[in-house]
Amino acid sequence: MQVLRTLFFLLVLGNLLLFVWGQGYFGAAGGGGEAERLAAQIEPDRLRIAGKDVPLPKAVEPPREACRALAGLEREAADKLAELISGRDAQLKVDRRVLDEPKSWWVSIPPLPNSAQADRKAAELSRLGVKDFYVVRESGPNQYAISLGLFKSEEAAKGSLAALLKKNVKSARIQAREAAGDKSVVEVRGSEDRLSRAMADLPPEFMAATKAECATVKP
Repeated sequence: MQVLRTLFFLLVLGNLLLFVWGQGYFGAAGGGGEAERLAAQIEPDRLRIAGKDVPLPKAVEPPREACRALAGLEREAADKLAELISGRDAQLKVDRRVLDEPKSWWVSIPPLPNSAQADRKAAELSRLGVKDFYVVRESGPNQYAISLGLFKSEEAAKGSLAALLKKNVKSARIQAREAAGDKSVVEVRGSEDRLSRAMADLPPEFMAATKAECATVKP
């Protein structure tokens, strides 16, 4: 009987020691107690569970490409400007194109089908009181057109057209006549902040350039 009591006591004591050890009261435990598991978590108060009503963070959009253009430069000056800006920021896209500026505005009646119809139109203009005109007879796209005047400004051409309308000349038109381009446009594309830095404090030789519209980029 004494032996059984001793064995029962040892069994209870062993279970009690095992329970205490499992709770971590003797230091590091093999299975890890509750206190140890809480300590092992990394900033548990910052954890969040994303639900259906929680908005997801927005993706950062890349900066939009801007464009600036300077026109009215001689070809050599345009080349220098393009080289200067590329040297300041190699990530910018620098393009140079020839600028075709209209040198005059032509008031005329579009080409008629043949010489006979052109002559009849000329006679009609004379009856309406128009004196300054001539029939274009040289071969080319304007053959049998009737020229009513060549002007250095669009405003002057519009004034002439208005005067012709008062004389009941309704078929006259204004056409911008372009000469071979001798000026260039420099276009610079990139983010707005890069453009501002690269094009700031340009040398005096480029001060004659004027702001222009950038050409449409084909997709």
